Amino acid sequence: MRQTYLILLSCIVFCACGSTRDMRMELLKMRSNLFYEMTTPEYYGKKGKTLYLDFIDYSNLAYYSDVKRDGWYFIPAIVYFEEVVKYKTSLGEGSLNQTYREFLTEALLAECNSSRTFSLIDNKEETAPDSVYHLSVKVLQNETTGKMKIKTKSLLWFDGEVIEGNANTSGEGNTNLSILIKIKKNGECLFEKTYTNIYNQYASAKTHYDTFGVNEDCLNTMTASLSNATKALVENISQELDLVLDSFKQ
Repeated sequence: MRQTYLILLSCIVFCACGSTRDMRMELLKMRSNLFYEMTTPEYYGKKGKTLYLDFIDYSNLAYYSDVKRDGWYFIPAIVYFEEVVKYKTSLGEGSLNQTYREFLTEALLAECNSSRTFSLIDNKEETAPDSVYHLSVKVLQNETTGKMKIKTKSLLWFDGEVIEGNANTSGEGNTNLSILIKIKKNGECLFEKTYTNIYNQYASAKTHYDTFGVNEDCLNTMTASLSNATKALVENISQELDLVLDSFKQ
């Protein structure tokens, strides 16, 4: 019994040390989709000015997602052990099915052309002349993190048998997003503003009995956090662009 106790204790410590790499490798194999849901009222009136969206060349997002240990403890007893490992995750662009700059471009085009009084045209080929209104967009900050908790319960049973059970959960997602926009014409900057959003995405209520499920849940929560943070900024940007363009003379 004592030998089994020591073996089990050693296994818990060893597994806790090696589990971070396994969690990271599992997360890196997964992919998730950013999403944008139109909720602003559609504009059916006559369009006014035309704005050309210049190519957004940088997502300002690390390529690889990451998993780091954020805490660990276990409760030893005579016949019962409980181990809890906490992880902090960060979202990388490689875990997304499209680049963030592509997603942001599509979101701006969809929002502005649907709900606003001006037209926004994709100028990714940079063919629009300087004499028209240009919209320059730069992502200054783009960080999204998440949390996971891996809980393992072990019970020493008769004849040295060990019974184990898992209850793994993911935590909330957090996004810190900052975007700079500029309106230019004939090389002159007519308007400049930075938009910032710190967004908290609620955590899933699911409990998982394997690491794959909790990793997938965590990735989807982070993706939802970045999607919703982007939506809030895009709506604010499009609304203000409408007002600013309306104040310009032809």
